[in-house]
Amino acid sequence: MRKVVSPAFLVLMTLTVAVMTLAQTSTSIAYNYAKIAYPGALLTEVNSINNSNVVVGSYLDSSSNSHGFIYRNGKFTAINFPGATDTEVFGINDFGDIVGLYQTAGPLNFHGFVRHAGVFTSIDDPNATFGTMALGINKSGEVVGSYDNAHGFVFENGRYRTVDAPQLAGETPNTQLNGLSNLGWIAGQVFTGGIWRGFWIAGKDLDFVQAAGTVDSQVTGVNGHGDIVGCHDAQAGFVSFAVENGEKSERSEPFPTQVPLISCPSAINYARVVVGNFFTIKQPNGFLGVPALTLNVAAPANHATVANPVRVSASAFGNNPISQIQIWVNSKQVFHVNGKTFSISLMLPTGTNQRFVVQAVDSKGVTTKVVESISVR
Repeated sequence: MRKVVSPAFLVLMTLTVAVMTLAQTSTSIAYNYAKIAYPGALLTEVNSINNSNVVVGSYLDSSSNSHGFIYRNGKFTAINFPGATDTEVFGINDFGDIVGLYQTAGPLNFHGFVRHAGVFTSIDDPNATFGTMALGINKSGEVVGSYDNAHGFVFENGRYRTVDAPQLAGETPNTQLNGLSNLGWIAGQVFTGGIWRGFWIAGKDLDFVQAAGTVDSQVTGVNGHGDIVGCHDAQAGFVSFAVENGEKSERSEPFPTQVPLISCPSAINYARVVVGNFFTIKQPNGFLGVPALTLNVAAPANHATVANPVRVSASAFGNNPISQIQIWVNSKQVFHVNGKTFSISLMLPTGTNQRFVVQAVDSKGVTTKVVESISVR
């Protein structure tokens, strides 16, 4: 099903993601995807999006020089730090402040910057020897980034604070901070044990996205819901929703469910719009993913043990009217309703770890589904 997000976008495809959003609510989202390409550029990278759906990134011109850009209401605006040979924009907040890096002529060097109210200001961590990169900014003006490609930093109220993730004894420091939410949560990765391990920081709590010794990962963005996005390589992107919900203790905390996205995402905003990049020769452009159909299942909870009759509550909304919501148990449809919401008690087959599916279908045939495992007695 091909959808048009706006006249400026070429829509690519729809992908369904199923996630846990609240401790007792499961959600699934069908996305519409669109390409973002700076006109005439050799390559476009999309790096962030704010809660007003303003997108920032960078592009290479015909001479392979880097320039930043802002994409707002279907129009691109080039961004260049005054006097710089190259500029890249990595983050934007809800007030339109942007952060990034710039380089000047001569030996390789790079500096972070923030642009507030149209005025550029350099950001150079005092501990840096080789350079500073400013990668994220929230509405409080807090900035995160990395210096010397080795340490993460937080810049707030004129002060710099080094933030490094845990590593094994004797390892060379290598932490990168990629972005942060309006709640102050931070997204990043650290090279430890021979792989990159993505993580997020919520207050004093640092959690890894997956176990040590598995595969490389990075967490590239986080929003105000506590959703994170990231990737394992250039094309293996994922989203994990509400990663702190249902947490009981650090010792027993499970790793979050990772649901694939179309490619490598770089950011997610509060409306769960995602942006990211295709890093291929044929398609060196950015993308934007907009929710087209959302399904919420309030009951039963995933992994719950319930007694008959089972209370089932669900609702759906999207770009088109909702035609039907269906309930399937072990690949057999047991109930459906014509409309966008229902709450009903049903007699379901008894058994443990049964495959329980709620699926929504809109008037254009777009579908999305929540898949749970429940035990019915």
